[in-house]
Amino acid sequence: MNVQSHLIASLILFGLAACASTSSAETEPVNDSVSRPNIIVVLADDLGWGDVGLNGATMIKTPHIDRIGNEGVRLTSFYAGANVCTPSRAALLTGRYPIRSGMQHVIMPHSQDGLPQSEITVPELLKDAGYATGMVGKWHLGHSDEYWPTAHGFDDFYGVAYSNDMQPFDLYDQKTVIESPADQTALTDNYAAAASDFIRDHAETPFFLYYSETFPHIPLFTPERANGQSDAGHYGDVVEHLDHGIGVILETLDELGIADNTLILVTSDNGPWFEGDSGPFRYLKGSTHEGGYRVPFLARWPASIPAGTVSDEMTMAIDLLPTFAVMAGAEVPTDRVIDGKDIRGVLQSGAESPHMTLFFFNGNNIAAVRDKRFRLVLSPYYKSFEVPFEQFGGKLLFDLANDPGERFSYVREYPETVASLQAEVDALREEVAALVKDPINPFPPTDPNIAIGPQLAED
Repeated sequence: MNVQSHLIASLILFGLAACASTSSAETEPVNDSVSRPNIIVVLADDLGWGDVGLNGATMIKTPHIDRIGNEGVRLTSFYAGANVCTPSRAALLTGRYPIRSGMQHVIMPHSQDGLPQSEITVPELLKDAGYATGMVGKWHLGHSDEYWPTAHGFDDFYGVAYSNDMQPFDLYDQKTVIESPADQTALTDNYAAAASDFIRDHAETPFFLYYSETFPHIPLFTPERANGQSDAGHYGDVVEHLDHGIGVILETLDELGIADNTLILVTSDNGPWFEGDSGPFRYLKGSTHEGGYRVPFLARWPASIPAGTVSDEMTMAIDLLPTFAVMAGAEVPTDRVIDGKDIRGVLQSGAESPHMTLFFFNGNNIAAVRDKRFRLVLSPYYKSFEVPFEQFGGKLLFDLANDPGERFSYVREYPETVASLQAEVDALREEVAALVKDPINPFPPTDPNIAIGPQLAED
């Protein structure tokens, strides 16, 4: 099937699903009379699927995250848009696989690249729809004027340019450095306070807040009062303090009386790194197995999402842009490919996923693809070597329904499934072939003329 035929078939199938009765795939929201919600996205950095209480954590306590899930919905098959920082964030904000925006590789302090102005982001869509837009926390999509958060739809920015293992690591208010270097022991508290201030300032009008935590990305930091609170060592203390910061946001919503019509969700940009728990899923951040991409997702919108809902339907961070756009009465872009789908039905009524397949990018490459039941892995790692199993004739087909830990392959047993999923991969590879670009050298340049760190002209 060629790309055009594949797209037409997907549209037909999606249209049929949208018209189905409540006994099948329902995509209409439960309550159409609800006014446009405030929207808060809490994106943790390297938080594992299994680091959350509702996902089975026993050594780490996350009462505020758990509260969101108990009072709303928990998606157990939700995926980050990539297995590392920059591409994952680009996917979330654009609704597109990261290769489409040129953000398939991690931005470094010496990078001159960033999210192109031509991309349309969640805050840009919502701002055009009358929302106040604010960001608190880690950006990591470019650090010059044209790539800064305020150049991509955010009215307000309080946070840091990139990951906390990169230098220089300064704290910014808009484009002004307010702390150099940032005191990482106070970072979560400062983020929570800034988020609370933004909510208070915009409580009377619809707002979008992107709360992008620095932690539990390593190195780990906590204030003195948070040390030794968790059974999971310093990592556990960091996660529990992160949860405390989310509690500050929830308390602010309650105090202002706007919690009922506020959608707040918690997820992560990829799986855990050198510590943390990926739950029953294989491997960690950066890998091409489930543990690199499958992340926590808990969301609450009391006016529209029934409490205590749990869904195992496959969804991805690319779905947030089209979903938010519909909720806010904004127009989903039609002049470009939007890979995400409207998942209101999954969130609100337990409907089937609107996706027939999901693709898992590792830089330029499609490393895996899954349908409702199976996941075809084409490229894993061994030590520092990326193993191109396709070339060796050793593809791996995992049955996620019976083996979510991806322990045993069933290529021999399901050759038709392998062929079908491979055809999907081949079609998308052909579609994005011209977008392949070289990764960024992770090591600092020796050329003294190359700027390192943010290069900004103050407003």
